[in-house]
Amino acid sequence: MDKFYVTDCEGPLSINDNAYEISDYFIPEGGTFFSILSNYDDMLVEHNSEGYLAGSTLKLILPFFKAYGLTEKDLIEFSEDNIFMIEGAFSMIKHVQEIMPCYIVSTSYNQYIKALSDKTGFKYENTYSTQLELDKYSLTSEEQDKLLDIHDNILFDSSFENIDKLFNEVISKMEINSLIESVKPVGGIGKRDAILDIIEKNNYKPENLMYSGDSITDKEALTYAKENGGVSISFNGNIHSINSASISIASDNNLILAIIAEVFNNKGTQGVYDFIKEYNEDPLETILGLSTNNQITQDILLSKPSIDVITEENKKNLNDKVKITRDKVRGKNIGNLG
Repeated sequence: MDKFYVTDCEGPLSINDNAYEISDYFIPEGGTFFSILSNYDDMLVEHNSEGYLAGSTLKLILPFFKAYGLTEKDLIEFSEDNIFMIEGAFSMIKHVQEIMPCYIVSTSYNQYIKALSDKTGFKYENTYSTQLELDKYSLTSEEQDKLLDIHDNILFDSSFENIDKLFNEVISKMEINSLIESVKPVGGIGKRDAILDIIEKNNYKPENLMYSGDSITDKEALTYAKENGGVSISFNGNIHSINSASISIASDNNLILAIIAEVFNNKGTQGVYDFIKEYNEDPLETILGLSTNNQITQDILLSKPSIDVITEENKKNLNDKVKITRDKVRGKNIGNLG
């Protein structure tokens, strides 16, 4: 009957969007370019393209990484130097790992997740991420020139039709397309499959799952936790995660997740809903009565997290409320990504 906690990384744990930040640093107008591809990726997900994995922006951007000369060494060094955790994350990770098995299931590249695990003390063997072998693939000078032109073309015309044509009729016929095809993003159904793998390997029960996420790549995982009677949390989440989760949290400090994990571990899913009701009636007394860690108690009371049970009627209002915190914590450019 062991409870277990699975979390997305970027959002609930870190304020990074590592792939966006790499693009912004190494590629001309890279932040804008990545955001355009991310929007194209979201539209493909919403069109329910057969077999399409949410988070495939991490595949689509790769030929342009090669075109601008990036290596795995660049990715590793950049990731190690640019890890920015949400307030409370180090203590939250330590506390949750002490009370229950904890896993990270992230769409991020494995290089970033390894660097984050090393920095935070998280068990890297308890992580799932998008595996990338960038140096394994070479790029001819002819294809490099073509990709540089395509980069400028997409910045000039960011319409779905133009991008779709370029990827399906031009890039798909290039040798470097083998790099795109080699990568399977851990997003959408990939995150749900990772949860199923965790359950199978450890003989867990689905109803003992607590999951936290914040974006379109978490939809299936959040839905899985909710439909199986576990705890499904949208943490500073966008509308995609709010639509899929059962609980919404807006906070600039993630230590509230440590408290909810403790409640879930001791009292189950219904205990979490009872906690939320009591918290919204009297936050001070509820936290003081639950937390055994004075520092965690103090930080939570100072950060005053907003916790809501999601209903069909309050989804839009929650999205409007959470967006303020999401943009504040992660910045508008990253906050607006799907």
